[in-house]
Amino acid sequence: MKTGGRTASFTLRDVVEAGTRIGLDQLSMQGVADALGVTTAALYRHVAGRSALERLVGEAILGELTLVDDPAEPAAAHLVSFAMQLRRFTLDHPGTGRYMQRLFPRGPSGLRLLEHQIIALGRRGYDPPAAVALSSAIATMAIGATVAEQERAALLGTPEAEETLAVIAGSELMRQAGAGIPAHTPEDYFVFMLTAAAEGLVTQVPPGRPVPAPGTSC
Repeated sequence: MKTGGRTASFTLRDVVEAGTRIGLDQLSMQGVADALGVTTAALYRHVAGRSALERLVGEAILGELTLVDDPAEPAAAHLVSFAMQLRRFTLDHPGTGRYMQRLFPRGPSGLRLLEHQIIALGRRGYDPPAAVALSSAIATMAIGATVAEQERAALLGTPEAEETLAVIAGSELMRQAGAGIPAHTPEDYFVFMLTAAAEGLVTQVPPGRPVPAPGTSC
């Protein structure tokens, strides 16, 4: 955009703020340039490309996530709470899940979350390697499940979803299985799955034990 014959000026902070308003799920160089009223060529003078833009915006968004730790919770309950906080934040900030799945941590905000978990699990008797292993396992499952939940929600009411329901309805065995599963919400299922995972991980790596080598068990 030209203003009084001169190119509109903007800062890297303006870029991050515009990208944050757009959100990671819709983020693009063109979208940010349009939001700032500048050309993409001008934007490239501040940001090297789409990947660099995603990192800037992703770290800014993750900076809004403050993990809460209740020291009274045992390790498994803490891990479930950690998973729930990741789920809620990811649902509230579309695109954040994919950002964390691709590479993590990519900057200070992601690193801060990992360090929080090292300290929190350290209070429960875990050394840093075990804390990172447990937290990473839970985060991988929590974020993966939440991203899948978001993608399923986006398909509700579509022909693809109706076809899937028809396939299930066509199986007597699946109908019997479905009839025996109590009514539940996506969050109910998430808690069920992550609780089982957290309890299994804590059994495999109890406080004070090192992370077992591949192919071994505690």
